[in-house]
Amino acid sequence: MCARKVSRVHHDLNDIIKKVAEVKEITDIEYNVIFGFDDVDSFASGIHNVVINGKINGIKVKYKVVLKWHHSAVDRTCFRDAYRREFVFYNCVTPLLLEIQRKSILNEGLKFKFPNCVLSSMEFDKEVIVLHHLKDYKTYNRFHKMDLHHVSLIIKNLAKLHALSFAAAGINPDEFDRIKDSLNRDVQYSDTKKIPKSLVYYFNASLCVVADEEYKDKLRNISRHIAFILNKLSAPISPYSVLCHADCWHNNVLFKYHGDRPVEAIFIDYQLARFASPVTDLSYFFYMCTDYEFLSKNYDQLLDIYYATCAAVLRECYINIDSVYPRQIFVDELRYYSLFGLVEALISMKIITADAVEAQKMTEMKNQLAEVNVDDYEIQHQDVFVERVNGIVNFFFEKNYSLNCGVCE
Repeated sequence: MCARKVSRVHHDLNDIIKKVAEVKEITDIEYNVIFGFDDVDSFASGIHNVVINGKINGIKVKYKVVLKWHHSAVDRTCFRDAYRREFVFYNCVTPLLLEIQRKSILNEGLKFKFPNCVLSSMEFDKEVIVLHHLKDYKTYNRFHKMDLHHVSLIIKNLAKLHALSFAAAGINPDEFDRIKDSLNRDVQYSDTKKIPKSLVYYFNASLCVVADEEYKDKLRNISRHIAFILNKLSAPISPYSVLCHADCWHNNVLFKYHGDRPVEAIFIDYQLARFASPVTDLSYFFYMCTDYEFLSKNYDQLLDIYYATCAAVLRECYINIDSVYPRQIFVDELRYYSLFGLVEALISMKIITADAVEAQKMTEMKNQLAEVNVDDYEIQHQDVFVERVNGIVNFFFEKNYSLNCGVCE
């Protein structure tokens, strides 16, 4: 999304910025608001980059925040549940997991990094999330192939998040259960009647370019069951469900670099956070962000890295991973729940391989309940789209993962 300076700030946005300044004890403020970002390939709406200039105890300061807020009443209605989900994450989940880290995890390399939420509200029609701007972090270009260094950091972070969830269930079960109750229903897929019909059209648009006719036929047989599959596989499965990011892909991960090498990663955008199988996060990331060549070379190694990292975090908390997530259960869930990541990726592939302007238009269409004509958009990177679709489909079937989650294979 191209950044543009906002010349006339909505009065509600002005009030939010003043509240941020009040929280940070900044006086005599002046501010600039930029809608979108030049250095981030984002096609999400409602993102504002705000720079507040003022004074703290008479000393001049400049404070940068990322402000998530929609001025349109229609958009606020559409994103209300997502805002509330992120509010719960920053106000309930983050304090609990940080407390566990402070008390139990001594190894700094095993600690999970959380964004710093400055201000949040889920007051009706005034939903807002304000985050401290992360200096020296940046997203990864989604048109560049990710290398093992970047992917390993993401997989380790998913393992840390999931392990902290297992730990919280054992260390503070009452608080954990309260949080779980508030995140159990998936924002997108818990109500099959509200799942947009357009998802089937995006799924079928990907099927149209699948070269292997046998694989195409098998996927075509499940296309009419997309809503059921997404609903069932995103649901919590006691006792192995964990807190999942639920939207872990290029644009929701920021990297910090030492030279050209990534040394830290931090997840952003927890508006879809849910309790579900850990494999829903893993398969979503693998199929959304990597390709056949990468998976063929590194998949098994990355699964080992994930499980070993998860085990290491739990050991710091005096928990044996075999007691909460045995390796065989993990293997079984990979076979069953990887379908979730494949379906999500096939739905989204035409969007995530499109340029930002095209992607934003198709994202808006994707969220419509009505039928859409995806074929109207012949994306600029059609060759990338075709390669990525065939790669993940071929890999899924070569791993002999299951299409059966209650529908006929």
